[in-house]
Amino acid sequence: MATASESDPSQTDEPLYRILKILRGSLLLSAVAIGVLLLVIGVVFELPFQFTSQDGVIAGILGVFGITAIVSAGSFYVLLTWFRRN
Repeated sequence: MATASESDPSQTDEPLYRILKILRGSLLLSAVAIGVLLLVIGVVFELPFQFTSQDGVIAGILGVFGITAIVSAGSFYVLLTWFRRN
């Protein structure tokens, strides 16, 4: 007879674990999360201090990739929802 131990990750209620479990189960939510992460990194590159001499270019590239990931995942979600209803 097995009992659940306190270190069993399936029994925990940690918020980070729950978020990662949700993201693992959904490709579209993962794409949105990656897009948001790219946008945040792009904002970091736009801060007043410089990491490299091309910070503005890197921030622009990351911003375009982040917005593209969010828009494409949102579009696929809308299409999937539309296909389910029809």
